Amino acid sequence: MSKAVKTVALVVAAIYVPQLSKEFIAAAGLTGTTATVATAVTSAVVLTGVSQALAPSPPKPSIPSLSLPGAGGSPASSTQTSLGADQTLSIRQPVGAHQIIYGRTRVGGNIVFLQTTSNNNYLHLIIAVAGHEIDAFEKVYFDDAEVTLDGNGVGFHGLARVKYNLGSDDQEAFSDLVSESGGKWTNDHRLRGIACAYIRLNFDIDKFPNGIPNITFQVRGKKVYDPRTETTAWSSNSALCLNDFLTSNRYGLAADYDTEIDETQLIAAANICDEDINLKEGGTENRYETHGVISTADTPESIINSILGSMAGKAVYSGGVWRIIPGAYYTPELTFDEDDLRAGIKVQSLVSRRESFNAVKGVFSSAGDNYIITDFPAIVSQTYLEQDNNERVFKSIELGFTTSASMAQRIAKIDLLRARQQITVTMPLKLQGLKATVGDIIQVTNARLGWSSKPFEVTNMVMTLGEVPGVDLELREIASSVFDWTSSEEEILDPAPNTDLPNPFEATVPGITISDDIRIVNQQIATVLIVDVTGARFFQETYEVQAKKSTDTEWINLGRASANRFELMFVEDGVIYNVRARTVNTLGVRSEYATGSHQIVGQTEPPQDVTDFAINIVGTEAHCRWTPVTDLDLSHYVIRHSRLTTGAIYSDAITVADKISRPGNSAVVPAMTGTYFIKAIDKSGIESLVAASSVAVIDAIPNLNLVETVVEQPTFAGSKSDVILYESSIILDSDVLFDDKSGLFDDAEGAFDFAGGGFALSGTYDFDNSVDLGAVYTSRVTAVVELTRIDVVNSFDAALGLFDDRIGLFDGDAANTGDCDVELYVSTTEDDPAGAPTWSAYRKFVVGDYKARALRFRAILTTTNANVTPQVTTLEVTVDMPERTLAGDDITSGTDAGGKVVTFTRAFKVAPALGISAQNLVSGDYYEIVSKSAGGFTIRFKDSGGTVVNRTFDYVARGYGEYISA
Repeated sequence: MSKAVKTVALVVAAIYVPQLSKEFIAAAGLTGTTATVATAVTSAVVLTGVSQALAPSPPKPSIPSLSLPGAGGSPASSTQTSLGADQTLSIRQPVGAHQIIYGRTRVGGNIVFLQTTSNNNYLHLIIAVAGHEIDAFEKVYFDDAEVTLDGNGVGFHGLARVKYNLGSDDQEAFSDLVSESGGKWTNDHRLRGIACAYIRLNFDIDKFPNGIPNITFQVRGKKVYDPRTETTAWSSNSALCLNDFLTSNRYGLAADYDTEIDETQLIAAANICDEDINLKEGGTENRYETHGVISTADTPESIINSILGSMAGKAVYSGGVWRIIPGAYYTPELTFDEDDLRAGIKVQSLVSRRESFNAVKGVFSSAGDNYIITDFPAIVSQTYLEQDNNERVFKSIELGFTTSASMAQRIAKIDLLRARQQITVTMPLKLQGLKATVGDIIQVTNARLGWSSKPFEVTNMVMTLGEVPGVDLELREIASSVFDWTSSEEEILDPAPNTDLPNPFEATVPGITISDDIRIVNQQIATVLIVDVTGARFFQETYEVQAKKSTDTEWINLGRASANRFELMFVEDGVIYNVRARTVNTLGVRSEYATGSHQIVGQTEPPQDVTDFAINIVGTEAHCRWTPVTDLDLSHYVIRHSRLTTGAIYSDAITVADKISRPGNSAVVPAMTGTYFIKAIDKSGIESLVAASSVAVIDAIPNLNLVETVVEQPTFAGSKSDVILYESSIILDSDVLFDDKSGLFDDAEGAFDFAGGGFALSGTYDFDNSVDLGAVYTSRVTAVVELTRIDVVNSFDAALGLFDDRIGLFDGDAANTGDCDVELYVSTTEDDPAGAPTWSAYRKFVVGDYKARALRFRAILTTTNANVTPQVTTLEVTVDMPERTLAGDDITSGTDAGGKVVTFTRAFKVAPALGISAQNLVSGDYYEIVSKSAGGFTIRFKDSGGTVVNRTFDYVARGYGEYISA
């Protein structure tokens, strides 16, 4: 990248003439101002804002580094750079030049005091900003970031306190520093005439990871005199700022305003600077303004030229008087023609190629970008480009005292168009030429050259003596269009930042997502808190994550790493944990914390719902299969059955298999028509939310014969323990009697009939009816149970509070709640129940084959919710016996008149059906069944005459029941 050249330069026009006598002046007809100019012309000096040749940059001074003490006195270094290299740096040096600030800009300063107190917890700094009184401190910046201060000057997370002195000649010392410095700063340290800021920093390694931040300020600088109002006030008017420097007794040239400043020209210049210029996006701005910092270490020439560069102007010192001329077109007052010449005109139509360019680019101090040096849109002339054979030639300029992109473009255009006014003239005039002075715009009329009142700018003048004394004017053509500007010519500066990279001194707050999971650690189930952290990767190096129970005060470190996932093992289920995370970038800068909370679900989370549940009926068995649930804390499965094939719900079903342990995924249960349900249960006893179901429709089981049916509804007259009769049904008894209910009647929750809930967790109902088969048989016993779940308090619509705040696993679907059940039990005996029988223990059944003479039954009602009870509306038991077939063959009937007695090996329950087949009957023979019973039959054969005869026969007996014993 080519080095930009300075926009300001010194052009000295030293005109040497011999001393002119008063008589000579009188003879020449020069009087008044013209005579004064003639006598003083030997000291004429012109300063302009045109470009100078490339010059090497001054060397940077060696600046000692500064550090902010850390905990225990360990310093965190922060190297500073030269103020000469950048006005937006604060440095510390034993001897420093004063700064002079005009207009509004952002500046650093010289750190003239640096001290720590309170065991290095506080750092006190005084930064001298300007060697004169300024109008105001407007903003303060730490490392290019603006710091917002409250009414007490406190800001930056409460870690900084900032106070200002504007630099008046009667200002007092900073009282806070006097009281806190331990005598190092006293009331005599007033820094009068110096604008300064006092900053106290409270050490925090997270907020100051790299030591002292670079502290700068946006200020309104010097107050300047305005002859138009005869007042001294802050202004950025370029002409007034230059006049201030010229007349300043402290830092300027100390010119006497009354005798050495052309006030009329100053007023005209100030008015030009204040002219409104229309902007492309609407509104106006002043034609020229000056905003910047100069140093007393700079030469007066460079300071004046810097200010002139911001108004594309000139400053002429002639006859002991300064004339300030901003870049604008003046209507010429003087015209010279052939009659004024004492010799022939010399004309040069082109300047050297080195001085010719067709485009201007450069930089300015952008107010919209915190006064950072920024490129302004280049000014390019297509016309001049074509004149130069399409060879692009750029001139680079620096407008360090210009803070507006549109103003910078106007100045660049003037520079370009001035340079393309290439005709230069040396015009030898008679003594009338002394009426002109450098910087004037005059008109030249010359018929030979075809000029009629052609405007030229006076760039130099040389006095000559000879046969015809006079003055040689050096002229360069000029046109009013050089200074013309319309808003349509303005190119809007790209508002996007110069870089998309984030500020390295600001760490971005990360995003966090909090969850939990369960894992097996050393054969133990553990709940894990998981924190996933996200954020921009620019300059970011690591994340820091901490967590704690919401009730604790101490944070637990989950680590510092570049990874995005952090974990805390063995957290407690159901407990709320607070989490915070922050970013640490490559410079060690920490962001603010991102925070969040999470209630641990862990092992309290319901297991997954069972999927792919299917039933296959094989004879009297229902073979169930499903896809295993993968939850680590799975305990077992529960299968329930409802007699309904449509509209069945899990809560109204009964359990047919109460524990099928993992990892099993199949079970065999009795085959029954209806709907089978299955749920997964974890080790905490929590069931899956939604039951999987499968419907089975079974044809009547063949070869069964009804023996007896026991029906308990609707009277339910059996013995009850913690069970009561309710509306032709039985329910669990409430453990709170209505009369014993405490509190006001109207305040009671729940159903009136249940005294507000409080059901017993289990109750027993013994059937009123038992079964006596008369003898010992093997019987098929089948139960029929129908129930409904009653919730007397927590019905969905009646539940108090927010839905999501409810405790437990109830998600609003009571039909999937398995908190109540009814189980049937059977007890058997082979003794006569009317005597003193010995009964077996009760055992659970749904369908079963039992060898017994008598059977008795029991129902146990259970609930896990004291506000819920099963309501049993149907309670039946059916006793069936399987069909049997006995046969005998080749039996001889004999001739006993009583007939042949055949006894069954095992008696039937009732007399069976018989089929007889005789083998050797003759015509007229027949047989008689003399008697038939469950235990056998008697048969006799007779011939046609009625005589008992002996015949051979076969038989088949079909019935049900198989007698085992009396």
